Amino acid sequence: MKTKDAYFSEIESYKLLAKKEVGQNFLIDSSSAERIVGCLDIQEKDKVLEIGCGAGSLTFFLEEQKAHGDAIDIDEGLLLKLKNDFPDGNLNITHGNAMKWDYSSYTKIVGNLPYYITSGIVEKVLLGSEKAERLVIMVQKEAGERLLAGVGSKDYGPLNVLLSLSGKLKREFKVARSGFAPAPHVDSVVLCLDFYPNRDLEELKETYELCSKLFLQRRKTIANNLKTVMKEQEKAGKILLGSGVDDTKRPEQLTPEEYVSLRKASL
Repeated sequence: MKTKDAYFSEIESYKLLAKKEVGQNFLIDSSSAERIVGCLDIQEKDKVLEIGCGAGSLTFFLEEQKAHGDAIDIDEGLLLKLKNDFPDGNLNITHGNAMKWDYSSYTKIVGNLPYYITSGIVEKVLLGSEKAERLVIMVQKEAGERLLAGVGSKDYGPLNVLLSLSGKLKREFKVARSGFAPAPHVDSVVLCLDFYPNRDLEELKETYELCSKLFLQRRKTIANNLKTVMKEQEKAGKILLGSGVDDTKRPEQLTPEEYVSLRKASL
């Protein structure tokens, strides 16, 4: 395997091949790439998935740590590069669409997520990774702030509820735009989610679906939204009464736990 400096110098030379339509910006800051992989805290038992391996910035350190699992990307040209870079590596480098991938078998998941499908990938991971213990993602700063949004914020929505119920999310560190080639217009941030053990994916899905419906008209009260969703005022009233939720609140004012209460009361 090449030295770190030689490998990342080569990645920088690939900047002219970056495809804007799939949000490619190659990470050339080797220290940040090493820190991201370090956040995974890879153990021998772990099965690791790298989402969007690209030119290999994270793959380099995953291979250095002898991580077992898969590294996926939709760019066949870059996959060929990585297969040549790591012919005897532990990772299975393969073609894969993150929006259609099966996440159920992995314990650690990492990726530099494209801005335009950040939310979609996070949703897929949360609802499909029953064995996952930790998720480490690098996203554009604005996307990171939305994922971290709390109750009452204008950015707070169903995905925030799902994140909160799935595990503990925290901001790890910032990566400057100068650490990429080509350089994007904004900085990025690395987030880490430690999943709660023994979470019930079916219950999470049901809560998320109900929450998503109630957020369709976020300026209306929960009472009015629930009446629309249930198509019956009496049933909506019983659910609210059983949940103990204040029916005058709007969707962004409800805590994740209150959405769980609504789901349970609607059964």
